[in-house]
Amino acid sequence: MIRVIGKYNQSTIIQDFTMYHDLDQIDVFVKVNWQEQFKALKLKFPLNLKFRTATYEVPYGHIVRETNGEEEPGQNWIDLTGIHPLTGNKCGLSLLNDSKYSFDINNNEVSLTVLRSPIYAHHDPEVPNEDKYYSFIDQGIQQFTYSLLPHEESWEQAGTVKRAAELNQKPVTIIESFHDGPLPQSDSFLSVDVENIIVNVVKKAEDNNDFIVRCYETSNVKTNAVIDIPKLNRKIVTVFNPCEIKTFRIPLNSNEPVTETNLIEWELE
Repeated sequence: MIRVIGKYNQSTIIQDFTMYHDLDQIDVFVKVNWQEQFKALKLKFPLNLKFRTATYEVPYGHIVRETNGEEEPGQNWIDLTGIHPLTGNKCGLSLLNDSKYSFDINNNEVSLTVLRSPIYAHHDPEVPNEDKYYSFIDQGIQQFTYSLLPHEESWEQAGTVKRAAELNQKPVTIIESFHDGPLPQSDSFLSVDVENIIVNVVKKAEDNNDFIVRCYETSNVKTNAVIDIPKLNRKIVTVFNPCEIKTFRIPLNSNEPVTETNLIEWELE
């Protein structure tokens, strides 16, 4: 791990860079103590690419935007992919994060907006009065994590969506003492046989005790998939079109068929 400490006026940013032997990504834990007013803090990552394409995550999918420096919303990841000017190979960088959702890409520079410190609820054209007391937003200590995922070829092949999900949905650990029980040492409620299908929802149905499972395709390719739910004695064999979302209703009675429904759980006709 490498720790980098930066200071600006009365503010401090500490970044702990963690590199791995078997992973091609760098995880960065950030702690900011921000004491500034009327300023914004951004982290910038310069690249060297030609023919660039900027991709931002949106709910259950992604959108391609221009690299014109305008600030844009994103979710768990953004990516800049292009051609390396020396080798001519396709490559890029995915920027993953767990709590910051504003970015800009100006040609070859990717920026993550960390915080802003204007007056709370201030609107133009009102001019602040020096004799008044104001509350400024984003003051004090903040903590978050981002990851740098460099890749060859495209973000789809790099598994960017899955890596971002792993960053944002860490395993929950429960410490327990040894005792007899019916469960094995390792077990799974649900599994999918392909990497580019992400299970996003497992829950009870809104109107009865059926299970709802929602999945989506993440790599822009038509995909045959098997969703295995051994606890319910079910295997769902299906085909996803590129970027398709599928929602399945699974009755507890294994004699009743699994049906495909929609996001609001109304039966498809």
